[in-house]
Amino acid sequence: MGYFVNGQVGLILAFLNTLTVLLLLYMVLQLVGAPDSKVFQALDRIFSPVLKPVRRLIKRTRFDVSPLILAALIQLIAQAIKKNWL
Repeated sequence: MGYFVNGQVGLILAFLNTLTVLLLLYMVLQLVGAPDSKVFQALDRIFSPVLKPVRRLIKRTRFDVSPLILAALIQLIAQAIKKNWL
């Protein structure tokens, strides 16, 4: 967690980690079937435009794995930032 004191890079990493947590929350709410939840509706408005291209690329399965794929991609970007700038 020492990267938080590193100014702008730490702020970017904190933002990417927050996005990942919110995406995982979105996925859990989607799996539980809580479309009427205000939290789910807010997250859906935020993430649907970003997830739409990912959904087009992957084959439709029993449940939507696009948030998990996007979260993994975000974490790969975060790891690259950590490796190159910290």
